[in-house]
Amino acid sequence: MVEFSMFPQFSLIALDFNRVWRCILFDAVRYRLTILRKRLEESPESDYYLYVKNNKSIREDKIKFCLHLYRSIADLVDVITPELHASLFLSVAGSLPKLITNVYHILTAIEGHEPFESLGYVLLHVSQISMLLFSPFVVVEFYAVEVDRIQRFLMHRLIDSYDNRSKEEINLFLQYTKIRSFRYRIWRIIPINISLPLELVNLCITYVIVVINFTHLYG
Repeated sequence: MVEFSMFPQFSLIALDFNRVWRCILFDAVRYRLTILRKRLEESPESDYYLYVKNNKSIREDKIKFCLHLYRSIADLVDVITPELHASLFLSVAGSLPKLITNVYHILTAIEGHEPFESLGYVLLHVSQISMLLFSPFVVVEFYAVEVDRIQRFLMHRLIDSYDNRSKEEINLFLQYTKIRSFRYRIWRIIPINISLPLELVNLCITYVIVVINFTHLYG
């Protein structure tokens, strides 16, 4: 019988929670894009944006103002991108073996080769690893959703606008969203989007089947 110890698992959970900050960073960017899109869409009949700075009311062109905000958010992401890409790569490389091992533990517990009491804990651990591993990719997918909504709004404004100056600013904003579309690849290789978790799950299942064949779990 394979001896299963829960103490190493507790240490792994403690290490996993170090990745929570990354999820918070990704969601903070998503929140800023959402607020920007809502500010852009509010009062579509108005071409100006009013805000207060240093107790003074300031009036600025809405499209230009939102373009500068969009650029600031993109610049912020570019600053932290190298660290995030390295962190995501290490997260994938470190979490996949743990997922494969824990899924195999679940199967061995079901077959009676390990204490059945450990099954609930292992299931909880798999859920926790999956959430921390996959949530950043889901959040980054919402970046693309918000950018698509911004582009759709700008396209509608371009159709409805009759002012040449406004059309030029809208076209500039549209072109800028295409250049900086908030779609990323880890070191220009691995796409960060909603499809990556599905590919990782498929890879995990493949290796679990390989381990089962090597260990002859089912005889």
